[in-house]
Amino acid sequence: MISVESLHYSAGKFNLSDVSMQVQDGETLVILGPTGAGKTVLLELIAGFRRPKSGSVSLNGRDLTHLPPEKRSVGFVYQDYLLFPHLNVFDNIAYGLRAAGRKSEEVRKRVRELASQLAIDHLLERRTRNLSGGESQRVALARALITDPLVLLLDEPFAAVDPNTKEKLMRETGRILESQQKPVIYVTHDQTEAVDMADRIAVMNEGKIVQTGLPGQVFNEPKSEFVASFMGTRNILKGKARRDNGLTSVDVGGVVLLSSVAIDGDVHVTIRPEDILVSANHLISSARNSIKGRVTAMREKGSVVLLTADCGVELTAAITRESLGELQLIIGDEIYLTFKASNVNLF
Repeated sequence: MISVESLHYSAGKFNLSDVSMQVQDGETLVILGPTGAGKTVLLELIAGFRRPKSGSVSLNGRDLTHLPPEKRSVGFVYQDYLLFPHLNVFDNIAYGLRAAGRKSEEVRKRVRELASQLAIDHLLERRTRNLSGGESQRVALARALITDPLVLLLDEPFAAVDPNTKEKLMRETGRILESQQKPVIYVTHDQTEAVDMADRIAVMNEGKIVQTGLPGQVFNEPKSEFVASFMGTRNILKGKARRDNGLTSVDVGGVVLLSSVAIDGDVHVTIRPEDILVSANHLISSARNSIKGRVTAMREKGSVVLLTADCGVELTAAITRESLGELQLIIGDEIYLTFKASNVNLF
């Protein structure tokens, strides 16, 4: 287990403040946050490339805080891979074993075994400048794994590859990480990538971890306006909540919403766009919220259309292009927005 306790660090105007977390063997913790949040700085503190102002880093109960990087048994894959351009693939992968004084026969065996596992054994004699982004990623991962580190740190490992290659590499990397059963700390700013790779997610902003939880919890139950916004929850409202017959009624500007979250008083309300069902007529369903409104905007985003309606409050729903075509909606049309009480998050 890797453990970070009350870590503080300062560099210029940037401050990393009171960061604590634990990652178990076989668990992948994805640190998710915008550019400049401090994600890479945190990895470099764990790896020993930076020294904290205070706090500690330990691995299996062993204090690493003041040890140099080569004494920590930490594997690190940077976003741009940092492969040695003057060495071929074999020598890049073998570098860590040779630096540790391993015998040539052992080095050859380990490099070829790992290269075969990562499907790059046909590249061993190639120069790194002649590699594709996906090939470079595999070589960088092999170089990090060759010394059998006790923990693996991945800093935006798929940022330099195209979307099709990225999807394939994510599947392959997930399989490799599962077979290794090491603690993994994985940095990204991509929410979809985080969900695909994470056992848990820690959201980071301005040098602080602001929420940690299972992927579904972080996406569907944000605990702050920042997390809600960063996770793509476009419906962020303010209201006054009151417990009412087992549910919570929330008055949002005169519109009453029902939530299954037990809370009273002033609250923030979040509803994910994909949890809202759009229809031309009132639906008979078990959903406790059904609100009439008028379409004010429609905007394509990837595979869906974001439809905004004035319902007394502004709400945005995500619907497929097929559904939009079937409904034949235009700006100004009257619609109903239907969603469950369990989809109305309060904090």
